[in-house]
Amino acid sequence: MAQLNANTPYIECFIRNKYIFGNDDPGLTEGYIFGVKSMINRPMHFHFQSCFGAVFWQMPISAFCHKEDFDPLSENEQRRLSLLQTWDCQDNDIAVTTFGFLQNRRVDVFCRDRVWRSGKYIFTIDDYEGDLNELNIGYANDQDSKCYHFLEMDDGNYAIPPNNLLRWHNPDFIVPYPVDNPPKVKIFNDAMTSEDIDRSYGNSPYFFYNHYPEEIKEETVLTEDKQKARVTDELPEYPSA
Repeated sequence: MAQLNANTPYIECFIRNKYIFGNDDPGLTEGYIFGVKSMINRPMHFHFQSCFGAVFWQMPISAFCHKEDFDPLSENEQRRLSLLQTWDCQDNDIAVTTFGFLQNRRVDVFCRDRVWRSGKYIFTIDDYEGDLNELNIGYANDQDSKCYHFLEMDDGNYAIPPNNLLRWHNPDFIVPYPVDNPPKVKIFNDAMTSEDIDRSYGNSPYFFYNHYPEEIKEETVLTEDKQKARVTDELPEYPSA
């Protein structure tokens, strides 16, 4: 069964009233994001509990902000959404994780309008291939599949960009690359396996994973003729009658 929904950390924020009361209402309503829903080839959807008791289901990331003076980015809601989420969902199955190493780290986002914007990390949404008895119609099983890092942006918005559009800050060891000259990195998309080995001649004698003799002699494979010769050579000698 596909896991369409997942819990998220509770995010105290505002929902824009135009998403719940109509386009003519420019106001904001307080509440909490508490869950997320993934539907393939649709924007990521979030669930919101309002301060007046209503739950609003599957709202896009563009519906939310965390400051009353947030930057609307665009009057066109589709354009606004495309600046805050780069790719639609790749599958119906998702998992939510808060990576301790990234928690509360500063990060810059290269948005679709070619503008760098800054914020901080909150949590990560990632998708995966679900029940193997179901037809896999998504992209989550591809080597270059994208995750969604949920970020609280300085301009009052939230964004969920993938790894390849982010420039992280960690004063422990990172020297950030120049924003006008990002490194020319490539995606490693070779499908690999740790079990691509030849078991034709059985198990290795070195059974214990962490134990090897000081000197490992090269193993040789004897042909059938050599094996017969070795057996003949090892027969005990008997005196002739």
